[in-house]
Amino acid sequence: MYELGDTIVAVATAPGLGAVGIVRLSGPQALPIASRLWAAPSPLPAGRSLRFGSFRDPENGEIVDEGLALVMPGPQSSTGEDVVELQVHGSPAVLAKLLALLTQAGARAALPGEFTYRAFRNGRLDLSQAEAVQALVAAQGEASRRQALRQLTGGLSAFLEPVEEKLKALYLQIEARLEFAEDGIPDLDRPRFQLALGECLQLL
Repeated sequence: MYELGDTIVAVATAPGLGAVGIVRLSGPQALPIASRLWAAPSPLPAGRSLRFGSFRDPENGEIVDEGLALVMPGPQSSTGEDVVELQVHGSPAVLAKLLALLTQAGARAALPGEFTYRAFRNGRLDLSQAEAVQALVAAQGEASRRQALRQLTGGLSAFLEPVEEKLKALYLQIEARLEFAEDGIPDLDRPRFQLALGECLQLL
């Protein structure tokens, strides 16, 4: 089970060699932890910003790499929490070193899907959009990419919302007759109820 309230860290780019690698922090201590590795003359600001500088081992001052630090304060971030991304060269050795230093500085290694889970818990994504993140990552073709992106941007949720409202209204009709059967509520109009239910099915 995921824990909430602490600060998590993970490599956000695919394994292997690459021109750019990203290490992402999310949680209340994201900025203080990232700042411990920041070696530029000016400190990382608390507001939304993008800064170029170096990242160092806070124990011995050794420079690990140079790159960009992207600061995204919550709740207006991908997870709804404070987020800091370190964008460096995509060397597995560099990424592993930064990950180790950030965990030593107080972050916890994120579990699979934990960033998306936090985005869901903090209202940045609904359940349909959270599921779409994995679908988009795994998309192999243009059709699957389009479908996942449509779901991620809220297309599926907007499509299902009217159906959800109709089904809630039908449910309340049944619930009222079960809860207040002795209060003289008229019997359920079955033909009308079935017609409304059929309309919901046609929308799907």
